[in-house]
Amino acid sequence: MPSQLEARVTQHDREIAAIRKLVLQGMKMLVENQSQIKVLATTVDRFVRSLERGAPNGHGKANLR
Repeated sequence: MPSQLEARVTQHDREIAAIRKLVLQGMKMLVENQSQIKVLATTVDRFVRSLERGAPNGHGKANLR
């Protein structure tokens, strides 16, 4: 039968492993979010540039300011 100290060390090791898993999962989420933010920023930039160019239907550019 394991001693009380061995049981506490085993439990502590399990908790550290669980914390490590959480940290790694969080890091993966951050990387994914960063790539999604880059895509969104590009899309917004293209949208703003399209507004600056004006409409291709022959109408004049509206005053956006």
